[in-house]
Amino acid sequence: MNQEPDKHKNPYPVNLLILVTLVGILLAVWYVTAYLNEKQDDQVTWYSASSCQLPQDTCFVKLDGQKHLTFRLDKQEPKPLESLPIRVQLEGYSEEELKNLQLEIDLQGRDMYMGYNRTAMTYQGKGLFTANPILSICTEEVMVWRASLFLNNLSTNPPTIKGSYFDFTVKS
Repeated sequence: MNQEPDKHKNPYPVNLLILVTLVGILLAVWYVTAYLNEKQDDQVTWYSASSCQLPQDTCFVKLDGQKHLTFRLDKQEPKPLESLPIRVQLEGYSEEELKNLQLEIDLQGRDMYMGYNRTAMTYQGKGLFTANPILSICTEEVMVWRASLFLNNLSTNPPTIKGSYFDFTVKS
């Protein structure tokens, strides 16, 4: 007798259940990420940048009092999956204040959420912070990107966050 191995008689409900579970998990991750980003945005004091055309120009942002920052992309033609050197120069801060700041860059499509994409900036001394984030492959042929800068002051309780954003165009 040649007997065929036992096959599950009705595999479709199990496969459908797995698919529904995976979709539910993905939706939950998306919702939590969006919620946390929105919650942080409510805690940020936003400052507008002067009119500037990145990557050719250096952008200027006036903060509180005599404090200001300049933002610069050190690459004339940003491309996906390539390092994007960024410089932020802070003026009007004491060395002690600078040591208590943590700067982060978040890269997103201006009209397309790309998920959590933050890079911590490294303090180089004398008010200069640098980072080399990489633009995502998920880009259109010509796409406007937004670099959001977060200045986290770790010396206050709770920490205060100042932010500004800078748009630039990427051609793949």
